[in-house]
Amino acid sequence: MRTETLILSGAVPAPINRVFNLMTDPAQIPDWLPRCSNVHSEGPLRKGSRVKVNFNGRATQFEIVDLTAPTTFGWADREARVGSRVFFHLQFSGGQTQLTMKSLWTPQSWRDWLAGKLFRRRNVRKFFDGVLQNLRKLVTR
Repeated sequence: MRTETLILSGAVPAPINRVFNLMTDPAQIPDWLPRCSNVHSEGPLRKGSRVKVNFNGRATQFEIVDLTAPTTFGWADREARVGSRVFFHLQFSGGQTQLTMKSLWTPQSWRDWLAGKLFRRRNVRKFFDGVLQNLRKLVTR
């Protein structure tokens, strides 16, 4: 199956270390991840760790597949949206952080592909805009 990829970018008015720490602190994830109501992690995030994430009643599990302070953070959904991966790249840009998100989805079967096309539930652009807006609010508190 062919992987669908979308790359989006925007700025957060805070130093890179602050943005990275907000994004990788399990207690802070519900504050910036759209529709996320809670997160459960066994300790701090590290590559290979599993994180239980609840999106207003829909639970899933993310595996952290990329974590390099303070520039990269990524996960793969291991339950609800198998084949979905999200990566964030943070880059210093003066007094702010340039945040780039790469969303990848590889359907696991032709049936998944068809369902994904017919019943698209997730708007990646809207999701990224929510991430940016939430991070901007957090850093101005």
